[in-house]
Amino acid sequence: MGTLADVYTVGRTAELTGVPRETLRKWEQRYSVVAPARTEGNYRLYDDEAVRRLTVMRDLVDSGWSPREAAKRVLAEPTGTVSVLPDADSPLSQLDELAACGEDFDVVRLESLLDKAFAEGDLAVAVDEWLMPSLVRLGEAWQRGTVSVAGEHFVSAAVLRRLSQAFHQLPHPEDGCPRVMVGLARGSRHELGVMAFSMVLRSRGVQVTYLGADLPVESWVDTVRALEPAAVVLAVPTVEDLPAVREAVQAIAPRARVLLGGAHQGRVEGAEPLGHRIGEAAADLADRLVARG
Repeated sequence: MGTLADVYTVGRTAELTGVPRETLRKWEQRYSVVAPARTEGNYRLYDDEAVRRLTVMRDLVDSGWSPREAAKRVLAEPTGTVSVLPDADSPLSQLDELAACGEDFDVVRLESLLDKAFAEGDLAVAVDEWLMPSLVRLGEAWQRGTVSVAGEHFVSAAVLRRLSQAFHQLPHPEDGCPRVMVGLARGSRHELGVMAFSMVLRSRGVQVTYLGADLPVESWVDTVRALEPAAVVLAVPTVEDLPAVREAVQAIAPRARVLLGGAHQGRVEGAEPLGHRIGEAAADLADRLVARG
């Protein structure tokens, strides 16, 4: 565990990682992702490696992994990295670049990086192999304090702008192609995942009606009635989003097929989970809808 100066109480560990105490206990008991030492009074103590593992797991979960899958990855690959493309010269291999841009507030470098990444090959691959892992690294850098809150917001805002730009630059699918509505339920504002999903889905020939964040359930229902989409896609990125998503799914499901992404997609009944690889899920849904249509 290291010296006494290198260990932290459960309260301090919760502060350092952003993981609530109750969640720490669940992750320890269910997934054995860390094994804290115990004092003579049976208080838990965490070392720097435990804090790092918990931080990586938290970032994976926040980016869309289930806790079980995130724990397996952390335990199998202690550095918390996600597999990357082998070409070292490709922007898709540079997973720390977004975090570096967040440190320096380097807008020219950041925009150039995003342009190159989304211009290279399959958008689904760019999202799964570079964008989402890079955002996990950005979150890790924020947890360590090497990227400020402002730096993290700076990068996230630029990524969202670039995803929106890529989405709107894609050609319009032909008339008669399947239509999918995508967005977030009331109160939910974490748009990066659903915007990336929408971009990949449109690139595969699906008509995407992107409705954005924080949409009331009444608006979901009215739009479903008006457009009669082949499917509706929402995300559950945080625990706090669960009540509103459950409400939306209950209202939409009698009228349209509902699919869910996000870290907590498996906790909502009445909808089909998409899995935790955004690009792959979008490409698979497009293939199914086009084949059926």
